Amino acid sequence: MREDFRLTDAFARVFAARFKNHPEQAELHLEPSLSRFVGLKHAPALPAILETLLRARQQRLPVLFYGDYDVDGVSATFILYRLAQHLGIKAGYFLPSRFNEGYGLSRRIVEQAAELDYRVLLALDCGTANPAEVKLAQELGLEVLVLDHHRAAGPVPDVPLINPALDEGLSPMCTAALAFSLACEWLEAEGQPRTLAEQNFLEFAALGIIADVVPLTGDNFILAHFGMEKIPASRNPGLQALLRVLKLQEQKFLTWRNLAFSLIPCLNAAGRMAHARHAMELFLTHDPGVAAERALTVLKLNHDRKAQQSRIFTEAMQQAELFPQANILVLYSSEWNQGITGIVAAKVVEVYGRPTIILSDSSSEENTIVGSGRAPAGCDLFTTLQPVRELFTQLGGHAKAVGGVLSRSHLGELRDALATIELVRMPDADERTTYEAVLTPEDVTPAVVNDLRRAYPFGEGYPPPRVLMQDARVNRSTLIGYDRTHLLLNVTGSTGTSQLRVIGFQMSHLAERVEEGRSYDLGVELDLDNFGGDGARPRQLRRRAVGSTAAA
Repeated sequence: MREDFRLTDAFARVFAARFKNHPEQAELHLEPSLSRFVGLKHAPALPAILETLLRARQQRLPVLFYGDYDVDGVSATFILYRLAQHLGIKAGYFLPSRFNEGYGLSRRIVEQAAELDYRVLLALDCGTANPAEVKLAQELGLEVLVLDHHRAAGPVPDVPLINPALDEGLSPMCTAALAFSLACEWLEAEGQPRTLAEQNFLEFAALGIIADVVPLTGDNFILAHFGMEKIPASRNPGLQALLRVLKLQEQKFLTWRNLAFSLIPCLNAAGRMAHARHAMELFLTHDPGVAAERALTVLKLNHDRKAQQSRIFTEAMQQAELFPQANILVLYSSEWNQGITGIVAAKVVEVYGRPTIILSDSSSEENTIVGSGRAPAGCDLFTTLQPVRELFTQLGGHAKAVGGVLSRSHLGELRDALATIELVRMPDADERTTYEAVLTPEDVTPAVVNDLRRAYPFGEGYPPPRVLMQDARVNRSTLIGYDRTHLLLNVTGSTGTSQLRVIGFQMSHLAERVEEGRSYDLGVELDLDNFGGDGARPRQLRRRAVGSTAAA
């Protein structure tokens, strides 16, 4: 492998272990190329969807792109709406309010679309679980198409529908990635080069992939790799304005953490705190001045989100202590903002390691509660909930995240049932209990950093290399973060060279066990950091400490 892919010895050892049973994956990750992107070429419904879209342009049929309020849904809607504008199609878009219409197709909006003479409705990041609303749209004279990746517990609409959860052979793409692929196929069908999609939409596919935490394998990895490379130099004024207000505009290389903890939360805050149109309008504007104002708007919404999230998380943790034996935590308050329940659920999962559902009162329906659930690694939450499906009036999602609506009168029954329900494990859950290589600090050279960048990004289904770092001498130990909960170690090898940074996230409790001047064997995950603004270098290599023992 070292010779085949021109790798350093250290990196070759890591990936030889990782890909020994799947050698075909090594080439995809170590020599990524857009030419290997398959996308929707083999999707059974693709010809029917393209035929409808081509006919819509030829016959001047108005098209409504109906999206969702998260980053994946907004990005998918932006990609196809902007492409429709480029092709001269009479088009509009609709993004639902989390607090009014809620997730999925709305009967009221479908009726309004018919009244406004729309003839085609393309549901993006929704629709699979809306057979009744799709049937209504058809009865009102709309042709309905669906591009989605969510699972449905019941029957799905009988319309041209592309969904990796239903179509065998498709990569498990999020909807923004599906929209990017459809854009490529649509352009080619119109006799235009697919490179137009790569030039204008690749970074938005990457945003959706990182935001929805889909597996970074196959097509997802290719789009994330090249899309993240494009973000710093994106030609989109809105994205550039957001980078500026986040002080990321000088970064030539963005890490997945920059996206997951800076860019994406700001964009998601629009739908969580107000309306997703704030994010969509940021993407759509051509005016840098307007883009700057809209970027400040989503930044302010994210600040407000953080304040509310902190309060709700504290209250949820207090409530969770009342259910120490529950297999799934079901937490509820009428005072919680339903736009933040998903984030809080994820935070509670981090602490307790158990699936968690956070519920609050619906802002649009009396005696109704809505909420979001999150699951720890290896648990299929959507499948786990199927035995109690009848308690929900709506339930959708996928293995790691669900959203649901139910009557407040069913809360107690749901909580009791989920306290003892058997959790469904994902068949290919990766426990990652072994190290992929044994290294020393001297092994981590600038060439290793270059190898990491070639194989970047890491994430769901494709974790950072996990290695045992032997004989790492701790020169300095510091607690960092605004709440001082992260442990930063500056370490060197036995020769005193190759100074590296090791960060133990949420590991401040280990600080008293670490002695400066002593050597340890550290379990670490090799990841990239761009601290300092000039890309990834050895001293900026970030690792997540997963444990340590004193070296002999």
